[in-house]
Amino acid sequence: MDVGIVVSAEAEDAEEVADLERAIRRAGHAPRRVAVERLAAEVRDGVHIYEAGRGELRRLDIDAAFLRGIGLVRDFEQYAYRLWLLEAMASLFPMVNEPVRWAVARNKAASLMVLALRGLPVPWTVVTENFFAAYAAATRMGRTIVKPLLSSMGYGVRRLDDADTAAHFFSFLLNLNKPMYVQRYHEKVGGGDYRAVVVGGELVGAVFRRGRDWKSNVSLGASAEPARLDSDVAELAVRAVEALGLDYGGVDIALTGEGPLIMEVNPTMGWRGFKGATGLDPAPLLVRLLLDKAKR
Repeated sequence: MDVGIVVSAEAEDAEEVADLERAIRRAGHAPRRVAVERLAAEVRDGVHIYEAGRGELRRLDIDAAFLRGIGLVRDFEQYAYRLWLLEAMASLFPMVNEPVRWAVARNKAASLMVLALRGLPVPWTVVTENFFAAYAAATRMGRTIVKPLLSSMGYGVRRLDDADTAAHFFSFLLNLNKPMYVQRYHEKVGGGDYRAVVVGGELVGAVFRRGRDWKSNVSLGASAEPARLDSDVAELAVRAVEALGLDYGGVDIALTGEGPLIMEVNPTMGWRGFKGATGLDPAPLLVRLLLDKAKR
C-alpha cells in the first residue's frame, strides 16, 4: 500500500512527517510525501487527482493519506479550492483527519462553538466583526486574549490588559477585514496547561506545559513534562476530539478557578514536545488507525 502524507511544501521537513514515514515503513507500506500546492483535480467522468510536474500531470497513485496541512493560504478562493480538492481525495481513499472536520477544528471560532454546543467547558469568548461588540466584550472581561482564527503554535496570540488597549488592536484587525476573537484571560493553575493526545477515541498520554511567560506552547520555548490526568479531565479530552469528528487530536486543557476549560483542539498536532517528555511516539498508533480505516 502507498500511504500519502499531505503537507505544505514549506513543512515537508517537519519531524512529525519523518516519524510517520518511519511508522509506515515499519508497517510494511510505502510512504509518499504529497505537497498540496502541486496537486491538480480533473473533473471528467468523475474526479481524478494529479501531481503537477514540469509540463506533465502524473496521476496521484496512493491508497490512503494523512492530512498534515494545506499550506500558506492567501485568500478565500485558494482556501476553498484546497479544502474541496482534499475533500474529493477523501472520497476516493481513506484520510486521517478528514478535510472538512479538520477545517472546522482548525478554525478557533468554529471549533469552540461546536464544543460549547455539545456542552463542553470552554472559555468565555466573543467573536465578531463589529468594533463596538468587541470593545464591550473586552470591557466586561477585563484582561483578554485576542487570537487569529487560523493560527498555530501560539503565533499571533496577544494578551491585552484593558479595553482601550484592545481597541487599538481591534482597529488593526478591522483594517485587515478580519473578525475579532476576544477571549477572557484565565490564570492557569500551576502556571501552564495540559496537552492531551487522543488517537482513535483513546487517550494516549498527556504532558503539562509551562511557558516562559503566560503562553504554554512548546514551539515558543515552553517546557513539557509527563502528566497523569484526572479521569474527568481525560474524559473531556476524549469527548472534545469526538465532538469535532476527528480521528485524532491534541487537546489543550487548562485548570482554572472555573474548573477545567478546553482551550483548543489541534487536528494537526505537533508531538515533538510530547514525545520528548513521555517517550511515546503517536506515529505508529496513527498508522494503525489509518490502516484500520482503509480495511473498512
